[in-house]
Amino acid sequence: MEEQMNISERTLDILMNMLQGKSFDINLVKERYGISERTFKRDLKVIRENEIFKSKYAINYDALKKSYSVSNKGKLEPEVVLAILKILIGSTALNKDELDTIEEQLLGSIATKEQDKVTKLLSTTSENYIPVVDKPILPWIKDFAQWIVERRNLAFVYTSSVTTTDHTKTREGVPLNMYFANRHFYVMMYMIEKDKTFVYRLDRFKKVEPKRITKVPADKKPDEGKMLNQTYMLGGGNFIHYKFRYHSSKAVALNNVPNSHLSKDDDPNDEDYAIVEGDLYSQGALFWVLSQGPQVEVLQPESLITKLKDKLKETLNKYED
Repeated sequence: MEEQMNISERTLDILMNMLQGKSFDINLVKERYGISERTFKRDLKVIRENEIFKSKYAINYDALKKSYSVSNKGKLEPEVVLAILKILIGSTALNKDELDTIEEQLLGSIATKEQDKVTKLLSTTSENYIPVVDKPILPWIKDFAQWIVERRNLAFVYTSSVTTTDHTKTREGVPLNMYFANRHFYVMMYMIEKDKTFVYRLDRFKKVEPKRITKVPADKKPDEGKMLNQTYMLGGGNFIHYKFRYHSSKAVALNNVPNSHLSKDDDPNDEDYAIVEGDLYSQGALFWVLSQGPQVEVLQPESLITKLKDKLKETLNKYED
């Protein structure tokens, strides 16, 4: 009876079932394989001594049920997975299905005995999760990662947040890098026709057609860390050098104004305000200034002052009788 299945085939079948979460007791192995308890324990010994298996898994014995099962030792510590998932949930950058997929994969990387605890600590926040995007973003991350490595020229259609933009126009550019900021993924694109590098929001791409491999001039490849500092809220518009008067202390101003430093025009003896300057994208700068109210006064450039006046007039007009 014990020779009905070759021992290596039987051992492999037992292992595969246990890895899928099934438990085995002596009655079950007798019924399924026609083997004795002694032979079953010999099979378990073969599994335990396998180098690959014992580096990742352990065989557990439940004395109450008198059954054997497999548990994952885990590649990551539970607190690491908990921190990653809490950050992902807080970012709201992925749709719910993608968040659930990542959660499942990360939970599978920690010890089996820790998984329930982490799941309970995530349950409240994940149940009330409201994403900032409704379409899948991971396929775009996968494709753009490949195109970035290849330096692949892309013909693409993009939906800008700027209402005057032609949303049907096909553009061409080479993706240089990808990063996450302000609840969205961004791509740095070298635009061939304009010979400049711009930032595009990943979820706003509508259609992308990979074309030839294109070499990008070295001076058109901006530093990712620098771009991360310069991207605030929105990355649209032209790159500008700004100068603001911030009505607060120097320390508060430098902490709150994105990518800023004290201007040479700042009065070091006046603690009531600070004059700061730096570089930002015009659309991001406009939205940031509007969010600050009277605390910020734009000194330069004139183009930003004009846009700010127009926006404020437009806002006031909505409240006139």
